[in-house]
Amino acid sequence: MAMHIVHFIGPINHSAVCTVRNLCLQALQSGATEIELHMSTEGGNMTAGFALYFFLKSLPIPLSTHNIGSVESIGVVIFLAGAKRYACPGTRFLVHPLHWGFGNLVAADHSRVSEWRECLDFDAERYASIYEEATAGAGEPDDIRTHLFGNARLFDANQARAAGITHETQQTRLPTSGETSHWWNG
Repeated sequence: MAMHIVHFIGPINHSAVCTVRNLCLQALQSGATEIELHMSTEGGNMTAGFALYFFLKSLPIPLSTHNIGSVESIGVVIFLAGAKRYACPGTRFLVHPLHWGFGNLVAADHSRVSEWRECLDFDAERYASIYEEATAGAGEPDDIRTHLFGNARLFDANQARAAGITHETQQTRLPTSGETSHWWNG
């Protein structure tokens, strides 16, 4: 079995997502039979984050995700792509209302503002659906919509396990034997 570990620490943006995608594709071309994604992210761009989630779900080999620090915002969706999900003790997850930045935009008409609201609502529902599917059967289910449309929710590693975000709380360990390759962003 050829284990390949992709290490990702940083914000979610188009460049970072392309890097993670390319590292996974390189791992596949190098004979990976399993990929672990070790991640810590403050979140970022929702469009890029959803694209990475759906890419990771398309992988033809098992994927496990590991929170090695903090997984926040759209990073939680990416994390939920793992068939097996782990968090180190002392790590956290943050779910909060979604938002967009508008860059240098100084004016918008009613139609554009309505469009943005519809897109935010759509993305919140998409986030909630992914979350609910991944955490079905959790010991302590959480109504994630209350955190996407209201107050933020911080989960420690044990709360994340109870809510079904993770399967286990355990210190991530790098393999000391066997065929392992490491890939990293940045």
